[in-house]
Amino acid sequence: MLTIINPANEQVITQIEEDTPDVIAKKFSDACRLQKTWAKTRLDERLCAIIRFRDLLVEQADSLATTLTLEVGKPISQSNNELAGVLDRIDFFVKETARVIGDEIVLDDPQKQLKEKITHEPLGVIANVSAWNYPYFVGANVFIPALLTGNAVMYKPSEYATLTGLAIGRLLHQSGIPDGIFTVVVGDGKVGAEMLSCRFSGIFFTGSYKTGKTIMQSSAGRLSKIQLELGGKDPVYVCEDVDIEAAAASIADGAFYN
Repeated sequence: MLTIINPANEQVITQIEEDTPDVIAKKFSDACRLQKTWAKTRLDERLCAIIRFRDLLVEQADSLATTLTLEVGKPISQSNNELAGVLDRIDFFVKETARVIGDEIVLDDPQKQLKEKITHEPLGVIANVSAWNYPYFVGANVFIPALLTGNAVMYKPSEYATLTGLAIGRLLHQSGIPDGIFTVVVGDGKVGAEMLSCRFSGIFFTGSYKTGKTIMQSSAGRLSKIQLELGGKDPVYVCEDVDIEAAAASIADGAFYN
């Protein structure tokens, strides 16, 4: 069982059963089977589902923010800010997807009866292993464009943001994303490692350098697309002509916020 604890007072919020290897294998098999149908679904239908998801985020923002604060520990103001901020990100993906995945004509020569074009195909089934600190913001960077472009997603939230991960899954299913096209995998790092033993077409991870290195090593030889956003304090270059006091405050905020 996975115990969900409120970090503010260390009280147990609830306990949730973790996914077993058999459950994970079944979820992956279902995703592989259903993805082909999802890829053939018209783009406007996929867009409508994501727009409905956005609407539900707005409608249920108060309860979603409360859940996020209870399990992650960030102030309620920051939870509200994250939910508000992710809306513009969703709008961007909704606006740009058709343009980005549209066919590109490279050559069209009727006289030679020759036409060449570049098309964009879904990867297939992808793994999205997300971070605890911005489960909406960071997760949406992956699962929104992945779903819009015809992929199935197995979403593994951090064990410290499990309830939020389950809420994301519930809202996506209510919005019209089929169960199996977006699937939440529940558990700690061991469960995540078990999930990543499946042969995903893409793996998108946000978290620690140590775990990212392990994912890269374990996935070597599969030719899967891998994208890693890893933790650590980034160096900052401060130009001579800036307001030093403002820059210092901004850098400190960036390093220690949340």
